[in-house]
Amino acid sequence: MKKIILLVLLAVPLSSQAGILGFLGDVSSISSAMNSGQQSYSQSDLKKLNSYLWKRVEKNQKTDGYQFLAEALEKSNKASYLDTAAQTYYINGQKEKAIELYETRVLPTSRATCTGCDAFYKKLVGLSRDQEIPYSKIYEKQKKKLEYLKNKEPEKSVKNSDELPINIAIWGILVALILNLVINTISLFKPRQP
Repeated sequence: MKKIILLVLLAVPLSSQAGILGFLGDVSSISSAMNSGQQSYSQSDLKKLNSYLWKRVEKNQKTDGYQFLAEALEKSNKASYLDTAAQTYYINGQKEKAIELYETRVLPTSRATCTGCDAFYKKLVGLSRDQEIPYSKIYEKQKKKLEYLKNKEPEKSVKNSDELPINIAIWGILVALILNLVINTISLFKPRQP
């Protein structure tokens, strides 16, 4: 093995070795960034984003790019951030998305922490102030939905199908580099004609 490594080091000039190794590092970092898909936000970023969107909610203003901003808030588990995201969806015409967010994430966790959440949910679904929120029906609905999804035939994973072209590209680059290395090695030992 040591002889092969020495042969490779001798066959490929030092400058191209650095370039190849640097290139492989770039490919690795690019592919990992492409595969990660999720972006994390600091608490400070989420607080600023929540404040920005809440000011627009209070003024009942639509927001350009609201989906991206609301989805960022959805990564948090704070009821107030989720409430802001739901109200942002509602103001921008996605009432069903707002109801779903409330029923799946806000109501199960916000009973004691979010004072205005109940009132907004009642407004969303058309309940009067005096009517009680049917928590048991909401939870039963979510339970049935989870059971349905659990029993549903497993589909092809989107993540795996997205990674396939990236993996093929990486392997193609590696094969090209190895072929280049082999050609350089052969030409090094080939006798020269005068």
